[in-house]
Amino acid sequence: MVNCRVQRKTIAVMAGLLVLSLSLSSCDTIRQKFTRKKKQGEVEDQNFVPVLEPEEYPTPANDPVLNYKQHYDLIKAWYQDLNSGMYERNSPAYLNDTFKEIMEHIAQMKPLVDAPTQDKLDHLATFLDYYKSSLDSWDMRNKSRIGSDLRGFDRYLRDDLRADHIKGHFIKTVPAGS
Repeated sequence: MVNCRVQRKTIAVMAGLLVLSLSLSSCDTIRQKFTRKKKQGEVEDQNFVPVLEPEEYPTPANDPVLNYKQHYDLIKAWYQDLNSGMYERNSPAYLNDTFKEIMEHIAQMKPLVDAPTQDKLDHLATFLDYYKSSLDSWDMRNKSRIGSDLRGFDRYLRDDLRADHIKGHFIKTVPAGS
C-alpha cells in the first residue's frame, strides 16, 4: 500500500520542478521583452551641452482698449469675491483686501480714458468708499441693503463703463520706442 501523503508530496515537488524548469528555459525571451535597450539612432555624446538661446518676450501691449478690458474683467472677478464674501461672513481683512484690489484696478483704468469717463470711474469708486469705511461694523449692517447697493455698483459698471459703451473715450498712447 502506498502512502497517500508521500504520493501527494512527490506530485507537488514534481510540479514545482516542472514549473521551475519551464520558467528558466523561457526566461531569456521574457527578459528580452521587458528589457529596455537604447535605440541605435538615439546614442548621444556624453559631452554634449545644449546652448540655449535667449528668448525675446513680447513687450506689454500699449493698447488702451485691451488694457481697459483686462482691468474691467478683473474688477468683475473681484466684485464676485466681494459679493460672495459678504454672505459667507469672510473676515473684514479679506473684504478690505478685496476693496483695495477693486480700487487699484479702477485707478489703473483712469489714465486709459478721457475726463468724462474718469468722472464715471470716480463715481464708481464712491460706491465702494462708504462700505470700505464702515468695514469695522460690517456684522451690524443690513446685509440685504449692502447687497442691493453692491448690485447697483455692478449695474453701473456693466451699463456705463463696459469697453463697448465707451468706444470713443479711450486715450491713444504712443508705443515705446517710437
